[in-house]
Amino acid sequence: MALRGLAADFPQRVRARGWSALARVGRMTGATVVAFVVAELLGLRNPPPLIAALTALLVVQATLASTLITGVQRVLSVVSGVALAVLLVSVVGLTWWSLGVLVAASIVVGQVLRLGPNLVEVPISAMLVLGVGASGAGSVGAGRVVETLVGAAVGILANVLFPPAVQTRYAGQAVERFAGEISGLLDRAAATLSAGPVSVEETTSWLEEARRLNRRAPRVDRALDHAEESRRLNLRALGTPPAGLSLREGVDALEHSSVSMRTLFRAIDDATRKQIGLREDPGYAHAVRRTAADLMQRMGAVVRSFGGLLRAEIQTSGLVEGEELAARLEALRTGRQSVHGLLIMDPRSRDGLWELSSALLTTADRMVAELDVTAHARHEARRAAAASARRIALRATERIRSGGRPPDGHAGQVTSPLPQDQPSRRDEEAG
Repeated sequence: MALRGLAADFPQRVRARGWSALARVGRMTGATVVAFVVAELLGLRNPPPLIAALTALLVVQATLASTLITGVQRVLSVVSGVALAVLLVSVVGLTWWSLGVLVAASIVVGQVLRLGPNLVEVPISAMLVLGVGASGAGSVGAGRVVETLVGAAVGILANVLFPPAVQTRYAGQAVERFAGEISGLLDRAAATLSAGPVSVEETTSWLEEARRLNRRAPRVDRALDHAEESRRLNLRALGTPPAGLSLREGVDALEHSSVSMRTLFRAIDDATRKQIGLREDPGYAHAVRRTAADLMQRMGAVVRSFGGLLRAEIQTSGLVEGEELAARLEALRTGRQSVHGLLIMDPRSRDGLWELSSALLTTADRMVAELDVTAHARHEARRAAAASARRIALRATERIRSGGRPPDGHAGQVTSPLPQDQPSRRDEEAG
């Protein structure tokens, strides 16, 4: 089944990311060849200027900001390594102890300069220069520096002239896939519960998958970080709206919901292992299973719509997806209220199913609170209104304390001065 699903999705993935992959291949290959040709035109033919080509290939990254950082770090590493080698070879020759001193000094310099992944380039450049001896160290070192400068310049220029694509769309797809994984688990569990009694192996697999979902959130965070990085210094970002904040808030909401789901599946697994409620009242246990399946199916629909809304807001206004999410949230609220009496108020729930019922209702409440974007919008509007009211009150207080003199820009307004020891009613309310 999994292989058939991958095979069915392969053409869609090729169509979605094919052009982007081809563009990246062309940019990296072109930068490598151009750097090699430019270095040859500058007279660096013996040995062949492969360092320039390699530097261009390493400098051309997925984002322009990382390209600049990588280029600067690589130039610094090569220059530092060459300088150390020339200094050492002018004093001593190549021996085992001079090699150890050179490598140690190169690593220390790389750490001081904070060269990151290019730190190892410092001892490599130093050893290559040290190997030619004192007679050719200067020329070899200068040639290596020039090649590195050429490769770094070509790599940076390639991303300036042919900027990489903004990765916001792929970040939205990653968030939607995360929501799809959560809703898929809820749908599978709901279908099995509605069919009848479940086994311990099934509930254990649900619990393990719910735990794995929490560990997938960092992967989505990295996709968001990459999307935000791809916008820096990128001309293509001028025509695309920034969506990092809304996507990150959406990932946080999905992660909080998945934590509640883990508690729910733990309660289901415990109830199944202990066979709670089945001996005393199997009819009530069957009603709880059907109720749990219905609520979990509604939860899955809410999570799926929430992920679709986050993805759609990047490309469109998301009005259709927002209306769909609102309808499914209302369906979840209605289902939750209708089964409250069965799950909590029924005296039979105290026979052992109370923990499961409580976890089910708590998870539904958590999803409604986390995934209701309209409620979040109202909350942000109230916060903005409160902040605006505080600013207005602060200005009124400062105006009263200044003896009624209007602030700059409001000289035409008439204000009545008040004594400092007799604050007005407006001042009392503002305080």
